[in-house]
Amino acid sequence: MTQADSAQPRDGSDLTRPAGLDLDHWGYRHAYRSHFAVRDLSLSIPAGQRVLLLGASGIGKSTILEGIAGILGDQEGALRVQNAGASGGQPVEVEDADGGVTRGRILVDGQPAGVVGGRVGLVLQDPDAQAIFQRLGDNVAFGPENMAVPREEIWRRVEESLCAVGLQDLQLTRSTMHISGGQMQRLALAGALAMEPGLLLLDEPTANLDPDGVHQIVGAVRQVLDRRHSTMILVEHRAQPWMEMIDRVIVLGLGPVEGQEGRAGGDGFRRTIVMADGTPEQVFSDRSLDLAALGIWVPDPYKGPADQVDRISSRPRLGEDPRSTSGDPILETVDLAVGRDGRAIASGINLAFHTGEVTALVGANGAGKSTLSMTLAGLMEPVSGRVVASAELVGGDGPDQPMADGSAPSAWKSTDLASRISYVFQNPEHQFARGSVLEEVMVAPLRTGATEEEARERARSLLKRFNLNQYASANPYTLSGGEKRRLTVAAALAAAPRVLILDEPTFGQDRVTWTSMAQLIDSLRADGICIIVVTHDMDLVKALGARVVRLVPGESVGRSSRATVCASARREVGQTPVTAAAQAKTAPEGGRDVPDTVVLPVAAMNQRDEPPRMSSRSAYIASINPAFRLLGAFLTALPLLISLDWVSATVALGLELILLMAAGFTPWRIVRSAWPIFLGAPGSALAIILYGKAGGATYWTWGMIHVTQRSVDLALATALRILAIGIPAIITVLGIDATDLADAFSQVLHLPERFVYGGLAGLRLFSVLRDDWTALAASRRSRGLGDENRFKAFFPQAFALLVLSIRRSTTLATAMEARGFGGRVERTHARISKVSLRDWCYLSICLAVPVVALTVAGLTGAISYFGN
Repeated sequence: MTQADSAQPRDGSDLTRPAGLDLDHWGYRHAYRSHFAVRDLSLSIPAGQRVLLLGASGIGKSTILEGIAGILGDQEGALRVQNAGASGGQPVEVEDADGGVTRGRILVDGQPAGVVGGRVGLVLQDPDAQAIFQRLGDNVAFGPENMAVPREEIWRRVEESLCAVGLQDLQLTRSTMHISGGQMQRLALAGALAMEPGLLLLDEPTANLDPDGVHQIVGAVRQVLDRRHSTMILVEHRAQPWMEMIDRVIVLGLGPVEGQEGRAGGDGFRRTIVMADGTPEQVFSDRSLDLAALGIWVPDPYKGPADQVDRISSRPRLGEDPRSTSGDPILETVDLAVGRDGRAIASGINLAFHTGEVTALVGANGAGKSTLSMTLAGLMEPVSGRVVASAELVGGDGPDQPMADGSAPSAWKSTDLASRISYVFQNPEHQFARGSVLEEVMVAPLRTGATEEEARERARSLLKRFNLNQYASANPYTLSGGEKRRLTVAAALAAAPRVLILDEPTFGQDRVTWTSMAQLIDSLRADGICIIVVTHDMDLVKALGARVVRLVPGESVGRSSRATVCASARREVGQTPVTAAAQAKTAPEGGRDVPDTVVLPVAAMNQRDEPPRMSSRSAYIASINPAFRLLGAFLTALPLLISLDWVSATVALGLELILLMAAGFTPWRIVRSAWPIFLGAPGSALAIILYGKAGGATYWTWGMIHVTQRSVDLALATALRILAIGIPAIITVLGIDATDLADAFSQVLHLPERFVYGGLAGLRLFSVLRDDWTALAASRRSRGLGDENRFKAFFPQAFALLVLSIRRSTTLATAMEARGFGGRVERTHARISKVSLRDWCYLSICLAVPVVALTVAGLTGAISYFGN
């Protein structure tokens, strides 16, 4: 046992003290990469300091945070080699199990990073990939469980953390599949805060949040830091809301490697250097440092004239110049209601969109901005009402022939949609359909009737415009985040659409890439394209002079019992709830920069309650331990496999039906729950009647078909046995929550926790990938690929899903390690998986059914062993 192991008390208190940090010539090269993402970086951060880490996109900030969290590289191996003196005192390079190379070392309180599980809390950029379990509360509890925090303390931390990040109105049992991206971001932070780590690492934790959400997140972090005095390292492009708690600002850049100053090779011979290091006042007031060129947003107190965000376009907004209102709208809505699964979250929507106009859809996370925009794009069906395209947008099949599919975008074929309305998704990887950047941009022109040469010429022109021509032969997945986003916009524009819808186009951008994107959008407006932007970025709205459609949730109703706890937590950090009425009265930026604002009421998220899902229609079966329910299904089924006669199958089936009805199932509910079995049993029986073992009297013969007494008996026995085995197996197992089953496997059956919870996380990943499949299908429709032969279209979409699954699996594993999973302490469990006398009685009943059935068959002489 190491010193780090022995130092950890079971309650995890030692893990929450402030942590000091040292990076000694540290660097990391990802597997299969020729250059180091970070190289020769040395830093020392004392315990309790709050640091803002800045630098241009791609400088390696996320890599640094993952290295500090101990989930990247072999820190212990590097320290062992260096301590052995084999390096002669020079930084050593150690290859890890993934093929990456670590150089130098990272120490947290003198120990290699990652040795003490739970000592460091990390919030990653991708919030969706950090949800490990299906239920919201279980995700927050996961970190404290891995730190061996006592059970009663775990749930206190869960409640406080959810309140701190503004998720108090969502049930602990709510599915993570049914919350928005912004709420997922808050959930990821709540999971880290619940660990109360000594070192908190935040990688753009507010990049996908509305302004009120940013306020809540900053307040939540401040509350934890003030109470625990934890060390913090923050990576955030927009640092203004955080500045009151920042002690130190570190700006990173690139410099030559010693001894390689005159050698060519680009970043291959560059090392990570500290360009500025000091207090916020010292760094942001240093005019010799070109922060704008580094892509850094200067906080308000330190802004000079060159740092202000000004209006990019001189074109008047709709309503500012009477001439701008001339002409009919190119797209409009008539009494539109939008939502998912037939449930409207907003109705009575009447909006008009014009060419050469930018409209910004803004509002709180989960308000329904993406739902509205996808409905406008023809990628979702309206709940009611209509989206109407103008005659100019619809066009015609010929010079004098109108379109046969009408003016509703959702009714258009995908090839028609691609040439009229293009949608750029928030996740660029949902849109990739080809193996090279050039081919990616050629997709839409080819699908909308252009020749190969025309498509290639148009694609090359767009790549040059978007500064991507040097990557023409590269795989789209290998581009940086900003380059991927520009590529998706170029691919959308390649079909020359009249309407372009962009979902969070400036998400996670530094100032340089943000400015490029804003200028691009303005140039598209100048080209006469109607632009609709889904965004939280009010600087973008201001710069573009966009018309604003603001989705405002209704007043909170049915607040949970946690409201009192949360009100107390808000008072501690000086937070006050922002009501919908207040939001409706006060436009963003005080109404000065966005006077043309339409307020659109939507259902409040806390009115979209999701009642706890029952684990069974029967209260008795629901009360049984999940592991015992699974074992009971096996005990009922396995003994019946030793014989193949109709008597034992009939007796077993009769007993099962009686027991299930006694447990609360009606005959119709049994049929509905196990309908695949009722379809499969007759099919199997028919096959055996026609082609089964012949014997006894012959009833009918035709070619290879011989219907005999023996085949009829076998068919009847087989059908009854399928029903007897399948019905209880499905009904007793149906509805078991995967997390409850994993807890039972771990606590009751004592299976390895890495196997159990790794598999559980994989099950949740399948749900995410199902949504990815839906997004991929919508993206392909938007790009003109939705009308392909289904068999032909399946494989490219399946390959894209495979790539996404690999990337998501890697991030999920990283998120689990960041929550202390797989550490060297014995986990506690937030939920107790109990075993009672009722569970043992249930197993006895399950075993009694086949025993009685086989005994009756034996006593009557009807038993026929399988294979006889």
